[in-house]
Amino acid sequence: SLPKGLPVAFVLAQHIDERMQETLTHVLVRHNGMPCRIAAAGDRLVAGELLIAPVASEIDFTPEGGVIYRNSKWDGPYAPSIDQMIANVTRRFGSRAGAVIFSGIGGDGSISGPILQEAGGFVWAQTAETSACSSQPDSMRATGAVTFNGSPTELAAHLVEHIRQRITMPA
Repeated sequence: SLPKGLPVAFVLAQHIDERMQETLTHVLVRHNGMPCRIAAAGDRLVAGELLIAPVASEIDFTPEGGVIYRNSKWDGPYAPSIDQMIANVTRRFGSRAGAVIFSGIGGDGSISGPILQEAGGFVWAQTAETSACSSQPDSMRATGAVTFNGSPTELAAHLVEHIRQRITMPA
């Protein structure tokens, strides 16, 4: 539901078996046409593209959006760790960052979500009624950090409007 040319770079942290990451990449490209790949050292965040956080190793970013491959496991019980990804993105991009929490199991992300909000970024979540499993977005909502809830289509429309307002606002 996102238009081409949106001036946003995306990072997806998806709890998934490492053997399925390449399949995830193919599925995402087939269903949205957005270029996507598993992030590797030397990659850069590019507007209109999606990087998938690798399961095997934590990634971080340079201030200019370059990917830093840490060659270390993600913190916590899940890989990739959504909490660690949000923390890394918040540290590098602050108020220019955001997180959208979709359907999922558990509460990964709920520690770093409020930190992102405090840094001036946004945290949005998929509604329980449109989620296959709502415990992850429900956990984030319970932190008080979520400022918008919607279906995936509504979240996409809200992002487009959010970006439109930020681009037309004076610095």
